[in-house]
Amino acid sequence: MPGARKFETDLLLMRCKNLVMGYRWIFSVLLHMTLVVIANYAAFWLRFDGDVPPEDAIYAWKMLPFLLAIRLITFIPFGLYRGLWRYTGLWDLRNIIFAVFVSSFAFFGFTRWVFMIEFYPRSVFIIDALILIVFMGGLRMTRRLHQELPSRHPRRRVLIYGAGDAGEMIVRDMRNHVGFYKYNPIGFLDDDPSKIGQRIHGVPVLGGREHLHDIVVRSRAHEVILAIPGARQAILREVVKTLEPLNVVIKTVPNLREIKNGQVQLRHTRNISSEDLLDRVPVRMDVEPIRTLIRGKRILVTGAAGSIAISPSGSATMRRWCWTGWAIAYPCGRRSTSRG
Repeated sequence: MPGARKFETDLLLMRCKNLVMGYRWIFSVLLHMTLVVIANYAAFWLRFDGDVPPEDAIYAWKMLPFLLAIRLITFIPFGLYRGLWRYTGLWDLRNIIFAVFVSSFAFFGFTRWVFMIEFYPRSVFIIDALILIVFMGGLRMTRRLHQELPSRHPRRRVLIYGAGDAGEMIVRDMRNHVGFYKYNPIGFLDDDPSKIGQRIHGVPVLGGREHLHDIVVRSRAHEVILAIPGARQAILREVVKTLEPLNVVIKTVPNLREIKNGQVQLRHTRNISSEDLLDRVPVRMDVEPIRTLIRGKRILVTGAAGSIAISPSGSATMRRWCWTGWAIAYPCGRRSTSRG
């Protein structure tokens, strides 16, 4: 049957993948040593403009096994055979540069002071190191670029209000976990005019608060994340008021007191609530005395266009009154957004 045949094929592919991953370090070593050979050949080719003298070619082939052995051993403490290339960053590039130059200096000393070879071209040591850094770094970045390419699957278009540290960390988290979050950061907004036109992780800063409505409409954004932990409530209220007529989800990051270790990630964001817009600390009350007071009564509740309409806690309180039989509540408000 086609379904059973497809299942067997998928199972076979999964077993092959697990087998390859089990010996991944072997493939990594072989790949790095192949790059070492290619870089060394390219260094000689560039040094002599494609016409390598026979005596230099002999020295190159004689010393190549020692070069491979030195680089093979030197790369181990720098962890170049381990790690997931999809998460390649500056730390990995630093390790590549240090490992290549350390092994190049070791090979230089081995050639000059052990074998006493004076005719090995000195410029080849430098050219070889630079080419190898480009090869190894480029190979890792190719894997990461492939990971960050736009997916064929639909992703939610997100605007980030705040092109600061919090916004940068959120976009970086989206880029590093493309297969998990299913978000596409399409732009930043920031009130600092000097940031407009700049890019953070390839995402442009499109404008300021005064352009918020037009940018959301033009970019067809699905969500707006307020990445300003220390923002005043007046600014948040203005942003929410601007976005209220639009059908977009508004999320915010934790405030400065809730951020741990100064790290903000996408999983820390949450839908904005009325408590985020208050200039005071929300009041927490004991509901038992209130339940005793209103049980079995008809209650008129004002502010249906305010905290009851936009706050999960306000609407949840109304539902609790009705569903638990505490009281019959009649919310009312003056605006068109009032709802019961």
